Amino acid sequence: MNDKPVIGVTIGDFNGIGPELILKTFSNELVFNYCTPVIYANTYLFKFYAKLLSYSTLNFNVVKKVSDIKKNQLNLRICNREIIEITPGSPSVQAGKFALDALQMAIADIKDGLITDILTCPIDKKSITDAGLSFNGHTQYFASEFESTAQMILMNEELKVSMVTGHTPFNNVIKSITKESVFEHIRLIHENLKADFAIIKPKIAVLGINPHGGDGGLMGREELDIILPAVKEAQKENILVMGPYAPDGFFGSKNSTNFDAVVGMYHDQVLIPFKQMAFTDGINYTAGLPIVRTSPDHGTAYDIAGKGIGDTSSFINALYLINKVRRNRINYFDNSKETLGFKTHRREKFSIGVPDLG
Repeated sequence: MNDKPVIGVTIGDFNGIGPELILKTFSNELVFNYCTPVIYANTYLFKFYAKLLSYSTLNFNVVKKVSDIKKNQLNLRICNREIIEITPGSPSVQAGKFALDALQMAIADIKDGLITDILTCPIDKKSITDAGLSFNGHTQYFASEFESTAQMILMNEELKVSMVTGHTPFNNVIKSITKESVFEHIRLIHENLKADFAIIKPKIAVLGINPHGGDGGLMGREELDIILPAVKEAQKENILVMGPYAPDGFFGSKNSTNFDAVVGMYHDQVLIPFKQMAFTDGINYTAGLPIVRTSPDHGTAYDIAGKGIGDTSSFINALYLINKVRRNRINYFDNSKETLGFKTHRREKFSIGVPDLG
């Protein structure tokens, strides 16, 4: 049995930074000691970028079925054979269609047992939506495909943040924040921290939403009427959670260092401070799935695409996180009857074991 994960890597937007991240990362053969990678793209893309960036062309083993996968080599699944126009730094529907093809093939392959986990390169949400994706990001799409309650966690070694409303337009945020949604998010992140990160008794902070945490109701009552009751309900469930905290003072005083995770109410509330602290090494992790899915914490980086100056730290950290989570989950589920926020029969169908590659 091969004990290395077979990781599918989707190309993302080929006009963005994804091809460069793959070229740089997998030109180092030491990576193959850690995993068996399967890239979802085509050879033309990498020949184009290798020439543009003056890199050596990667040697691929083309895969059509599981028995074709080779350890200690870079494997390739050709997800699209159309003639493509590559324009680094500029979005296009064609690039969105290619990214969607890669994503759909990787998900089909994971359900068929060809790969075990997925690392996604950044997509342009508008392009891939115009190409046919019915969701405004990876997280919701994976949740739908695996019938799971997925949770987006941005993280590095020092900080983990998540948000109740995710990719929700700001004018819909308030109506989406209820006692039930806040409590459920706290409950899920508590489970995910235990199972995926081996934190026995997670300490969780919850942020408010109004200026100064509402100042006792003077600047809004959401903290008093919604968020605090949700925190108290979670405390009754023996969850070590505190708040709501006023976000500016919370991050300004570095109080985040006292907690294992921070739950915000909306996207930018936690991602602005997180990316100030961890932009180059952060990871976008989708918790709650029966597989492990990670991604760099940055976008397509159109402004530097094709220039050869991209930083691979976030991508490499996302790659390495997969093995850590897999080991933690195996240990957790071997010693616990708890589920990870998704149906038990889905866990059995989409096994967290690795296929036997001979």
